[in-house]
Amino acid sequence: MTIVLADTDIHFRDRLKRRLEKITGVNVVGESSDAKEATAMILNRKPDIAILDSSPQDGLAIEVLRQIKRLMVPPTIIVVTDDPSRDNKTACSLAGADFIFDKATEDHKIIDTVRLLCVPHSQIEALGSSIAMLDH
Repeated sequence: MTIVLADTDIHFRDRLKRRLEKITGVNVVGESSDAKEATAMILNRKPDIAILDSSPQDGLAIEVLRQIKRLMVPPTIIVVTDDPSRDNKTACSLAGADFIFDKATEDHKIIDTVRLLCVPHSQIEALGSSIAMLDH
């Protein structure tokens, strides 16, 4: 599972990268603090997941989302934000974010989501079948 990280906060990016790379099968293939560079990286490297910052100062996520959601098969988009307001979440969602998490309080959800995205679909289907059998 390949990931591009785009966040203006280098310390957050470094912490998140270290945690992500502890997940078996995850490889961070690019990092950026700039919207144009992040967009080019995503278009060229075609990651499975893009984790984008949505800070009110630069609007990095919204700009990048608009560009990459035009792809035939865009990556899964996880937006991380310092502004968990409903307006910001709505704007990110409308621009194409698949997941939106508050940086300050939901960093564990970012990691959990990536872990789940790394699970092969066949394992998820098997798990679903096992659970369905328990219901009977």
